[in-house]
Amino acid sequence: MRQASITGNSRGRRLCSIPSIMILGALLAFLPPVRGIAQTAFAKYPGSPVITVGVNPGWESLWVNFCSVIYDNSGYVMWYSGGYNGIGINQSVGRATSPDGVTWTKDTLNPVLLHSSSAWNAKAAWIPKVLKIGGAYTMWFTGSTSSDVWQIGRATSTDGRVWVQDSTNPVIAVGAPGKWDAGLVHTSSVLFDGSTYRMWYTGISTVNYTRSGIAGIGLATSADGIHWIKDTLDNPVLVGGPTGAWDHWGVGECSVVWDSARARYEMFYEGNEEDWFGPGTSGIGYAYSSDGIHWTKYAANPVVQNGPGGAWDIEATAPFVLLKNSMYQMWYGGNTGMGYASSPTTGVNDTHGAHAVQSFQLDQNYPNPFNPSTTITFDLPRAGFTTLKVYDLLGNEVRTLLSGELAAGVHQSQFDGTGIASGVYFYRLRSGTFTQTRKLVLTR
Repeated sequence: MRQASITGNSRGRRLCSIPSIMILGALLAFLPPVRGIAQTAFAKYPGSPVITVGVNPGWESLWVNFCSVIYDNSGYVMWYSGGYNGIGINQSVGRATSPDGVTWTKDTLNPVLLHSSSAWNAKAAWIPKVLKIGGAYTMWFTGSTSSDVWQIGRATSTDGRVWVQDSTNPVIAVGAPGKWDAGLVHTSSVLFDGSTYRMWYTGISTVNYTRSGIAGIGLATSADGIHWIKDTLDNPVLVGGPTGAWDHWGVGECSVVWDSARARYEMFYEGNEEDWFGPGTSGIGYAYSSDGIHWTKYAANPVVQNGPGGAWDIEATAPFVLLKNSMYQMWYGGNTGMGYASSPTTGVNDTHGAHAVQSFQLDQNYPNPFNPSTTITFDLPRAGFTTLKVYDLLGNEVRTLLSGELAAGVHQSQFDGTGIASGVYFYRLRSGTFTQTRKLVLTR
């Protein structure tokens, strides 16, 4: 976060002092796929920033940042935050479209979401995260009260341009006094697996940003996207590193994707989230998790470095990532706009890659529970005759998903439960002498 100030004396003033220059040369050339953890494979697009501020005067004349992107058959659609001052007032949401993710056309209706007279977002409405489900759009966004209390609300749209805010907002409030998220909460990333919404959100325990609190990332879940339950047992699920680490002043502004090939959640996050008065944020890191709760940070973090002095992204912030065709596509914020970077998935592949399969492994299916289909991923360290079958609670065989010779590596199989009664089932992998069974749940 860089564009709004709770106290009115830090981030806003820093933003106004940022040089308005952009580098003309290439930041980094696109690199070929790289394996292992010794290198960072994210390559910054030479033409970045790809989204810049608007004309002055205007709703986005000072800064743009904090985006959410979806891809459909017509191309890419982005919702992003913009503002014309640096003190957390009148921050709004705009929309843009692109055929390739780097050439963007801003919507003529912008801004498409404004703060309202409601007390909870009287000062700002920004940091959008959008999902398109069944042809309709849902946005979770951050609202700010006149006294700078940040909380999370929800809005819906039939076309992604005209939005209606929920009358029950906010849907996620700050924590109770003394909690890690008592100072503020704001949207970071939302996923939906067909039955459960998961939101990873940024929280800070205090509102004065004097490095006296905790800046971390928490998890909340919901069945309908409106009523959320915070994970009080594990939150925050990701915190800053030890003293001296690149992210020791806290973490935030994350984007989470589900990597079905590796059957794990993958998070890209901002380091030094709470470092308002020092040199600023320290880049963008990566972590992975099998359950979305217990995370392992990547050994070669940060995967996106701050730009050099004078560059448009001397503070690389607020990533949003799509995983498409084995490539990570990232849009991220800088000091004078939003840029684009990309990496093959092998670029941040420190475990579980097909080239590095060391042992048999049957992963938990995803999504689970599911309706009607789910993906099952497994590892074979050597070739052999392999079967993958589904059984009911009585041990009756329901479906044979695979039966035959398979090569060594990472494999996937789809299980479609259409025509099968909802309930608990088991899937069993056999290859040579190896056997492993896991449970899955079909819901209607």
